[in-house]
Amino acid sequence: MKRILLIGAGHAHLNCITEGPTEDVEWLILNASTYQYYSGMYSGLADGTYDIDEIRIDVAALCHANDKQFIKETVIKIDPVEKVVFGASGRRYTYDVVSTNIGSFDWSEDTTRLSIKPNYRLPDTLKRLQQAKRPVLIGSGAAAVEMAASFKVAGVPITLITDPELLAGHPAAEAVSRRLKDLGVHWIRERPIDDEPPLRFKQHPPIDSDAIIRLTGAKAPALFADSKLFTEDGFLLVNEQLQALDHPSLFAAGDAATIVAYPEIPKNGVTAVRQAPILLKNLLHFLQEEPLQSYRPQKRYLTILSMGPRHAVSLYGKSYSTNRLGWYLKRWIDQRFMWKYRP
Repeated sequence: MKRILLIGAGHAHLNCITEGPTEDVEWLILNASTYQYYSGMYSGLADGTYDIDEIRIDVAALCHANDKQFIKETVIKIDPVEKVVFGASGRRYTYDVVSTNIGSFDWSEDTTRLSIKPNYRLPDTLKRLQQAKRPVLIGSGAAAVEMAASFKVAGVPITLITDPELLAGHPAAEAVSRRLKDLGVHWIRERPIDDEPPLRFKQHPPIDSDAIIRLTGAKAPALFADSKLFTEDGFLLVNEQLQALDHPSLFAAGDAATIVAYPEIPKNGVTAVRQAPILLKNLLHFLQEEPLQSYRPQKRYLTILSMGPRHAVSLYGKSYSTNRLGWYLKRWIDQRFMWKYRP
């Protein structure tokens, strides 16, 4: 029997766990945590809309319910020539085809600098931010403004530090700015010179903080570089079939991979969800030596920023709207996603 090994339990791999056939195929899932936290609901957790159990998936139970083997393991190296994966536990795992869906990473944590990547850090990071006297959030994108609004609504005295422009100049930035001001978010529109407290700026006076979180985009995990794979900026390079360029039995989806033909694809959960059905088909087709399918990214997609309970800014391409309907729609989309993966 041939083995498909999945490293990580990100959006694309969750689909493989529930939809992947088990006849004549052995599935082995390695994940650093028993739980997978759904990033689309982080802001709802921060503002009190959800509790922790509502935003996490029990991966071990999900695997068991779908006749797949789960092992709690942190993968530290892949040998694509020998087709072996090495775990931090010292164990080795062989495979016929392997896929990675491990997401991206932030900076290394210390006593002040916090991270929600990998996502199993989320509960502890959220608790420390809520208890901090001078919490700071750095970032100018969707995740940063969402979380800043959510923390403020929940009574956390958050300071938001952004570039002068929000959302990379998207037309919705004006509506988001108004919402942040209405909520009374303390906002500094200048990036700090470095990330060490006290945070220093060229123009703004320095500020001290006892908890800093940075939501400034994806950083590659060390796994691919440590495995001496073909990467760019640390991200595994793959083709349109989601295969590593130098090793066809290695696949990757989501944040940790860069598709050479589409380098500008956003590294977010939406991308991984769209890649999921193609990934599953190609893993099975590879084992059966059948032709693989190509992934074609959509040019535009809906993004809904939850800016506190019953308030949302919805973006589609360069268009946007601000109303309660967007908040309810996001809630419905997120809960429907979670229902799919309840064991």
